[in-house]
Amino acid sequence: MFTENQSRQLYVVNSVVAANADPVNAGDVKLKETADNKEFFFNIMGATDDGLQRSDLVNKCQIMDIRATAADDMKHTMKKVEVTLDSNVSATPIVGQDYVLNVNINGYIANGNDSIKVKFGAAKAFTTVADDLYKALALNLAKNFSPKIEPVKLVKITLKGDANNTEITNKTKISDLSAITATGIIIEEVEQPWRLGAAKVEYVDFTVQPSTIYANQMDQVWGVVTDVTANNTNALPNSKIVADMEYFFHKNRGDIYGMQGWPINIDTKYMVNPSDANGYSMIDIHFYYEGNSHNVGHSEKTITLVGAKAELDKIVNDLENTVLSGYNVSIKKSANW
Repeated sequence: MFTENQSRQLYVVNSVVAANADPVNAGDVKLKETADNKEFFFNIMGATDDGLQRSDLVNKCQIMDIRATAADDMKHTMKKVEVTLDSNVSATPIVGQDYVLNVNINGYIANGNDSIKVKFGAAKAFTTVADDLYKALALNLAKNFSPKIEPVKLVKITLKGDANNTEITNKTKISDLSAITATGIIIEEVEQPWRLGAAKVEYVDFTVQPSTIYANQMDQVWGVVTDVTANNTNALPNSKIVADMEYFFHKNRGDIYGMQGWPINIDTKYMVNPSDANGYSMIDIHFYYEGNSHNVGHSEKTITLVGAKAELDKIVNDLENTVLSGYNVSIKKSANW
């Protein structure tokens, strides 16, 4: 009997071996076909010397979907916003007014709009110089994000106009900023703590809202918040996410009891490098198994291959040009494939 619930097999690809060779080293993969050419499968060398594995057979007529996704299409660009004075309200600070900048951390404890942590920075305008206000606001905001208050760093605060991108922390003094002429405040997401199989990759979803001041005989929002995430070069690859995928999929095979009974247990070796700055590209082959006689239900499965795009592209080319030729199966590719 086969389960009717979808199952997934994940394999790490370090190198695609030539047609006349066999997998020898960890991560070596070879695409092969059955003698009748109706099915194909992968031979993969695992992390150990005796780790030669064979994937499930994929019937070419029972393929539901194949996708090739480049690592660059799965990276997470860190959220980044710039806050400046709204020139339509007042291009310069209004002396005596209190300027407040609220930073809402969405989903702080639990996912959902009802779990929001609000942090703020506040400064009174004593001069009409914007540089003075931006620095005072940034310093106050940084103190409210102090490690003494927030044990996990959530955002990075810098000043727009600072060529050195000097971070403002709770220990920064106004004298440290004398060489900077600030033209705004920059708030950027930072990477959160991660632990394999225990603490998953989390992103900081935040929104910024300036308060109101009294200007032009009415209360008006004093600032403009510009989202510049699209221009941010600081991004996180998917390496830690893929490491977790490998951990959970393979733990279910080799370490299902979580090392209970150690040292009489099966140690699982992992091949994904969570620190890989390039990330991991993926090929997902979604298909089904259909039994005979009374067992005719579709049992859906997915074979996922992860590795460098250059290596996975060899498999894509073999599938397109040889293995699946004439089967009217197209491989959906992401934008950067």
